[in-house]
Amino acid sequence: MVGDSTVAAGGGRRPGRFLLAVPLQRWAVWRLPRRGQVFFVVVVDVLAVAAVALAAAVRFPPLAPMLPSFALLAGGMLVTAELSRPVERHREDTLLGPGVDTPWVFAGVVVLRPGLAVALVVLSALHQWFRVRRRPVYRQVFGAASTALAGLVAGAFLTATRVEPLAAALDTRTVALLVLAGLAFLAVNAALVTAADGPRPSREAATGHAFDAAMTTFGVLFGWAALAAPLFVPFLAGATVVLHRGGLGRGRREHVTLDPGTGVLTAASWRGAAETEVARLGRHGPGQAVLLLDLDHFRQLNDRYGARIGDAVLRAVADTLRDEVRAADLVGRSGGEEFAVLLPGTGRFDAMAIAERIRLRVASTLVALKASGDGPQFVGVTVSIGVAGCGPDEVLADALLAAEAAVLQAKAAGRNRTICAEPGQERQ
Repeated sequence: MVGDSTVAAGGGRRPGRFLLAVPLQRWAVWRLPRRGQVFFVVVVDVLAVAAVALAAAVRFPPLAPMLPSFALLAGGMLVTAELSRPVERHREDTLLGPGVDTPWVFAGVVVLRPGLAVALVVLSALHQWFRVRRRPVYRQVFGAASTALAGLVAGAFLTATRVEPLAAALDTRTVALLVLAGLAFLAVNAALVTAADGPRPSREAATGHAFDAAMTTFGVLFGWAALAAPLFVPFLAGATVVLHRGGLGRGRREHVTLDPGTGVLTAASWRGAAETEVARLGRHGPGQAVLLLDLDHFRQLNDRYGARIGDAVLRAVADTLRDEVRAADLVGRSGGEEFAVLLPGTGRFDAMAIAERIRLRVASTLVALKASGDGPQFVGVTVSIGVAGCGPDEVLADALLAAEAAVLQAKAAGRNRTICAEPGQERQ
């Protein structure tokens, strides 16, 4: 999403003194390292809600004739976002811009009234939350709020300059004003996110801004097609998916390597990506958890049924892991029959619940052997899991040692179980 913020959750808890309700005090936003960050994020959220209410409900309420265009843009955005999901979940690692939803959002700014345009932003944020990656709620809300404010500013500019409907011919004046509106959209969003996150390295920022500008340009074409040639929208959508997946896919391959047998990260790529994530959150992060999984009696299974069945079992386990963890979590193959998972922003208690869910799901996963007169035959496997926390002041290596020790305890206790390492166990 355009306003995707990368603010790291803070270390010490700093709830506002005026908050009396315990649930509000537990919000991650109050743990940001600086009170100025907390104030800025809250102000942007409140300002976005107020601006949307004023523009959508008072000044420019939605019009019924715009609903077909809204439905076309919303449907196209969700379909393209879903098709781009395998690449989008790695976007933060490649730093190649905001994502494939940008042209749809800007098209809504151009052709719809504010309430419907902001509804596209909300739909994008919900898709990000449920299908791509889950970040702390305040970060998701801030991303949507900054995008909504940027869209309102660009829309106000187009209204003030009386841009002609895009269904008509695009003359020089209209094109120039659309370019200026796009620049305003990008500038306001970038300013809000940079104020919250701090500036990124110039090389990374330049790449992201170029990608943003390209996606915003597609937004003008989407807006025109939604009004003048609706049947042309699917062709434009397909082009953006191909370009998006191709560009980000190349960027991802430069950063990570996937295990050809299971489709998860290789051991070296997982370790590098996990160390980068731990360093990115740093001292002010909420901490991480590490899971190490070792398949029980896998060598005997491999010897009995052959490498083909063994590889199928590994693929089934890898698929189960991908299904059971969040998009932001890192899954890698750390050995022949071993997997590793990094759970950013997850405490030991929640990590244990996730590990138990994975263990039960793996135990119920079966791989077909062959067909016979009595029906198909299947083989399954169980897994022993070690869980270890990695706090903001800890290093990944210590957490891995603790998780490895917990796996050995699970094996010694009878296998097919989950054990959580006690704090400090890696130092014993």
